[in-house]
Amino acid sequence: MGEATAGANGQAKAASVSAPAADDALRERIRQAIADAGGWLPFDRFMTLALYEPGLGYYARGDRQFGLMPDSGSDFVTAPELSPLFGRALAAQVAQALQVSGTDTVYEFGAGSGALAAQLLDALDAPDGSGVRVQRYAIVELSTALRERQRERLARFGERVQWLSALPDTMQGVVVGNEVLDAMPVQL
Repeated sequence: MGEATAGANGQAKAASVSAPAADDALRERIRQAIADAGGWLPFDRFMTLALYEPGLGYYARGDRQFGLMPDSGSDFVTAPELSPLFGRALAAQVAQALQVSGTDTVYEFGAGSGALAAQLLDALDAPDGSGVRVQRYAIVELSTALRERQRERLARFGERVQWLSALPDTMQGVVVGNEVLDAMPVQL
């Protein structure tokens, strides 16, 4: 239960676990981590387990946490899921930043379903758009389940979209993060 297996693309793929079973297993996993650490667990480690433990964490167990509305089975909704207007508006600022910086790369942290990435790439590619073409759209995503959801949504952009599982050592480009800071394990 909650084990990681290799998917067809060689990436780790979390086993599907029902939410109540995942909650119980995750509680036990966190209890064990606290015991293994001598009774105290740093906040960033706790948050990593709670959100990203393969097959068990909130963003790693494969259910849809966010979507169109709660009646769709999601827990919350973000602006890009409601309308493409947010992505189009943000694309104007991203284009400006790309022009000023002389880069052609966008980094998005925690891209969720990939809705914002698709909106930004569509708007930046539009003939009446900014004239700035993104050559590389790098998504920093810790969740294998969300990565797969993003791959499906962004497949039409091909090799331009790439996934990173950690913060790169260096970055040259524009950084985008929408409703992601609360999902990033941090040291206190």
